[in-house]
Amino acid sequence: MAEDNVTTPEENRNRELDKPREYPLGPAAYYPAPEDEIHLRDYLQIILRRKWIVITVLVTVLTTVTIGTFMMKPQYRATTMIKIEMDKVNILSFNDVYQAQMTSEDSFQQTQFKVLKSRNLAKRVIRKMKLDASPEFSGQKREARQAAFLKKPDAVDEGIDSSLVDGFIGRVEVTPQPRSSLVNVSFTSYDPDMAANVVNALAKSYIDLNIESKYEATQQAREWLERQLEAMKAKVEQAEEKLNQYAGKNEIIFLETKVDDDGKGGSENLVTKKLASLSTELIAATSERIQKEALYNELKAGDAESSSLVMNSPLMQTLRKDAAALESEYNQNLKIYKPDYPKMVKLKELIDQINKRMATEAKKIVNSTRKDFEAAVKKEGYLKAAFDKQKQEALELNNRAVQYLILKREADTNKELYNGLLQRLKETGISATLNSSNIQILDKAEVPKGPFKPNRKRNILLALIVGLFGGVGLAFFTEYIDNTIKTPEDIEKRMFMPSLGIVPLYAAAPAAKAARDRKKNGPRKAIARPAGRLFPVEYISHLDSKSQLSEAYSSIRTFLLFSSAGKPPKVMMVTSPRREEGKTTTSINTAVSLTKSDAKAVLIDADMRRPRLHKIFKVSNGNGLSSFLSGNIEFDDDLIKHTDIPNLDVITSGPLPPNPAELLSSYRLRELIDVLYPLYSFIIIDTPPLLGLADAAIASTLTDGVILVVKSGSTPRDAAVQAKKVLESVNAKVLGVVLNAINENNLRYGYSSYYQYYYQNYTSDEK
Repeated sequence: MAEDNVTTPEENRNRELDKPREYPLGPAAYYPAPEDEIHLRDYLQIILRRKWIVITVLVTVLTTVTIGTFMMKPQYRATTMIKIEMDKVNILSFNDVYQAQMTSEDSFQQTQFKVLKSRNLAKRVIRKMKLDASPEFSGQKREARQAAFLKKPDAVDEGIDSSLVDGFIGRVEVTPQPRSSLVNVSFTSYDPDMAANVVNALAKSYIDLNIESKYEATQQAREWLERQLEAMKAKVEQAEEKLNQYAGKNEIIFLETKVDDDGKGGSENLVTKKLASLSTELIAATSERIQKEALYNELKAGDAESSSLVMNSPLMQTLRKDAAALESEYNQNLKIYKPDYPKMVKLKELIDQINKRMATEAKKIVNSTRKDFEAAVKKEGYLKAAFDKQKQEALELNNRAVQYLILKREADTNKELYNGLLQRLKETGISATLNSSNIQILDKAEVPKGPFKPNRKRNILLALIVGLFGGVGLAFFTEYIDNTIKTPEDIEKRMFMPSLGIVPLYAAAPAAKAARDRKKNGPRKAIARPAGRLFPVEYISHLDSKSQLSEAYSSIRTFLLFSSAGKPPKVMMVTSPRREEGKTTTSINTAVSLTKSDAKAVLIDADMRRPRLHKIFKVSNGNGLSSFLSGNIEFDDDLIKHTDIPNLDVITSGPLPPNPAELLSSYRLRELIDVLYPLYSFIIIDTPPLLGLADAAIASTLTDGVILVVKSGSTPRDAAVQAKKVLESVNAKVLGVVLNAINENNLRYGYSSYYQYYYQNYTSDEK
C-alpha cells in the first residue's frame, strides 16, 4: 500500500502542468456599486483638476481689463432732465380719415426719443457749438476730411462730416424715467465743461426744433385749409345751382315749416301735404259710411217701427205716448160704452190717426237713413278717387324727388364742410401766433465733478467675476468634452470592471538630487538612470521601495494575490488598449513586486512588434520567444535570461518575425507555459496593445488572468470599453484594470486624502 501511494517525479510534473486547468478560463463577473448622486464635492474636484485653466482664464481676463482700464482716457458725463408731454393738437375739428392713425402716448414718447438722437438735431447742435472745429469731435484733420469728401462726396452732409454726426449721436444717451413723462438726456465728453454745455444746447435745440415743427405744421395746415376752402366754396355753389335747376324743372316746391323747440326747421312738399289731407278726409268719410250703413242695414233687417233709430226719435216717442194714453182711455170707456158709441168711435179714430202718423214717420226715418247712407257712399267714393289720384301724383313726385334729395344732401354736406374749414382756418390763424411747447427743461446739466469712465473698481471687479466664471465654465466644458479614463470611478462606472490599483504620475527630480541618491544607494542602483530622474520608472519597485510608485505596485500585487478564490492566478498577461499606456512598465514593476515575497517570476516579452524588455534589462535578444515559437531552438537555459533583480528572469522577444500573431497561436506557446509552470511562482506575459492587433487576444486564452492597463487622462473611454469587449469575445478572464500615470488632482477626496496622509506620515517617520 505504501508503494502504491508513492509518486514519481514525472507524475508530480504532470500534476503541476494540470494545475492551470483547475481554474477554468472565463470572463470575470463584476457588478459595480450603485452610482452615487452628484455632490458639490464632485464639482469642486473638477475645478481643482482643471485649476490651471481657471487660473489662466482669470489672470488673462483680469490682466487685460486692468491694463485697458488704466490706459483709458477719463470721460465725463453731464445729464439734463426734460419733461415731454403728449401734445394733442387737432388740425380739423371733425373726424377725418386719418383719425385711426393717431399715435398712443407710448408711441409718442418713443418717437421723441428717436428725435433726440436724430441727425437733424445733431447737426443743429454741431453748428451751434461749432463742434466740427473741435479736435475731440472732428476725429481727423480738415485736410483728411476734404480728401474723404473728394473721394466720396456722400460722406459730407450739409457741410458736416457724416462720421462726425455719427460720433456725436453715439455720445448721446436717452434714458426715460419709468411711469413718468421725464427723460434724462446725457452726453459724454473728455472735457467736463464741454459735456455740460453740449447737453444743455441739445435740450434747447430740441425745444426749438419742436416749436419750429409745430409752426411749420400750422403753416402747412393753413395753406392746405385755404386751398380746400376755395375748392369747397366752388362745390357749394355748384351743388346749390344744380339743386335749384332740378327743382324748377320738375316743379318740386317745398314749404318751410315752423322752427321747433330745438331750433330746427324743415320743409314740406305741397303734393305730400294735399295727399295727407285727402287721406284724413277719406278716413272720416269711410267711418261715416260704415256708420250709416250699419243703421240702414238695421232698418232693413226687421220692423222699422221697432228699430232703435225709430224708437229713439223724439216725435215717435211723443206719438207713442199719445197713442198709449188714447188706448188707455178707450179701454176704460169700453167698460161703460159700446164700440158704437160716438165717443168710442171718435177715440178709435184718434188712435188710428196716431198709428198712421207713426207709420208715416217711420217710413220717413227709413228713407232719410237710406239717403244718408247713399250720400255717405258717394262721398267716400269721391274722396277715394281723389286720394288715389293724389297718391299717384305723390309717387311720381317721390321718383322725381330722389335725385332732388341727393342733390340737396350733397349741397348740405358741402355747406357743413365749408363752415368747418372756415372755422378751423380762423383758429389756425390764431394758433400760428403761439410759441407754446409741450417740452420743458426741469434740470439743466451741471459740470460733472468726476469722470464717468473708466470705473476702475467696477471694471476690475467685473473682470474678476467674468474671469472666474469664464474659467470655471471653460473647465467644465473641457471636462465635458474629455472622454478619457481619469479616475477609478470611471473604470467602475464606464467599463464595469474592478480597479486593481492606481499608479501615480512619476515626477522627475533634479540632476543634483539624483547624483546624491546614486551615491547613497550604491553603484548598482545607478545603472540605467537617465539624467534628471530620481530613478528609472521601470525599476522603481526595485530601486526605491518606499516611493509612491513602489507602494502602488505593492498594492496591485496584493489585489492580484487575492483576486481569485482558492489560489491566486499564476499565469498573467499585461496589455493595454493602445500604445504607450504603461503596460511594459506595469509588467516589470508587477513582476518585481511579486518577487519580494521570495517568489520566482519570469517575464515573457510577447510584444514581437516593438519589444523593450531586452533594452530595459540590457540583455541579449539574439534568441527569444520568436525563436522558440518558430521551432528554431528548444527550451534551454539560453532562452531564459537572468536579471540584476533577484528571483526575476526574462524571456525576450527574439528576432522580429513577420507573423507574430501566427506564432502566438501555435501550440509551442502552450508548451512553453507548461514548462515554465512548475519552475516559477508567477509567469508575466507582456503583449502588444489589444486594439488593431490579434496578438494579445490570442495570448489571453492561455493565461489565468489578464491585467488591463489604461493611462489616466490619455486612454479614451471608447478604446477602453472596446478593449474589454475584445477580451470578452475570446472568453479571457480579466482580473482588473490598472490606472496608470494618474495625477493626484484627478483623484476624489477619498483617494487623495489617503495618499497625502500616508506618504506625509511615512516621510516624517523616515526623517
